[in-house]
Amino acid sequence: MSNKTHIILIHGTWCTGKSWGKFVPALEALGLQVHTPTLRYHDLPMDEGAEKVATVSLTDYVDDLSQLLLSLDSPAIILGHSLGGLIAQLLAARHPDKQKGLVLLGPAPMAGIFALYPTMLATFYQHYLQWGFWKKPLYPTKKRVFDYCMNHQPDDLREEFYRGLVAESGRVYAELAFWFLDPNQASKVNTAVLQETPILVVTGTDDKIVVSNVPKATAKKYKRSTYVELQGSDHMYEMGAFMPKTVALIQDWMQKNRLE
Repeated sequence: MSNKTHIILIHGTWCTGKSWGKFVPALEALGLQVHTPTLRYHDLPMDEGAEKVATVSLTDYVDDLSQLLLSLDSPAIILGHSLGGLIAQLLAARHPDKQKGLVLLGPAPMAGIFALYPTMLATFYQHYLQWGFWKKPLYPTKKRVFDYCMNHQPDDLREEFYRGLVAESGRVYAELAFWFLDPNQASKVNTAVLQETPILVVTGTDDKIVVSNVPKATAKKYKRSTYVELQGSDHMYEMGAFMPKTVALIQDWMQKNRLE
């Protein structure tokens, strides 16, 4: 048994548990026990995984991650990036007694948060124009990734990161964009049970895929939230030049909330 604080890192769209790179040892250096699960079917090769992941729900992701959270010997900090930021909230709200804090890096919008901003629409509109988009895989394209996720990352890092990406669930993106039509309300977070949870919300002024108004609206849902804008940052807070700044924010937040 470890006496270190557990932290679960929930990756975003198209990523895997291997996508975190140098962010993992940086968090380990803070004395954290880091867990990097891979979302369902994201560990499969692109073509095989695309067929299987297409109809997976947000609820399925939360089901899988619940098993990890419940297996730990003490409450964990839950960190989510992008889509993982929404999943982190859903997971924490399902098991409020098993978590001790949330870190949300550019979190995707929960049900009820306006998200029809120009660059967000530009990233995904072609997917939504397909008939049956709710059951078709959402593929990473270089334009989507390079222009909207990694707009301030160096070319070599973009290329390396892109090679490790996989397809995402079309159903999940239907649950995000058309939450008002979803009978299961899969993207609706029970924020009431998280009002005493310390929550760090980080955004970037140059984030195009989850523009800062979305994390700002997310932070306003919680009484104990800390909202920080990283000047000049794109969506990839956990890599490149902005990674050390993100780690420093997490360390400071942990100290202030006595979460070490």
